[in-house]
Amino acid sequence: MPAEKLCPDCDEPLEEMELQGTDVVGELSIVSKSPEEGFLSSMRADEILTPVPYVCPECRRTLFYAEE
Repeated sequence: MPAEKLCPDCDEPLEEMELQGTDVVGELSIVSKSPEEGFLSSMRADEILTPVPYVCPECRRTLFYAEE
């Protein structure tokens, strides 16, 4: 079981949410700007990460995590 994600501001457990109402055609994904640089540079071409929003119920801070 993955570790619980906590808000960096108030240490409350984050709630996973779902993106809706975007004007983007298709799915959102996260890719490296430069294939030679950055922490995503070690990803294979067939690995696509999806941004998943998490919201703190206390302070409403929203964080996006790149997940498969």
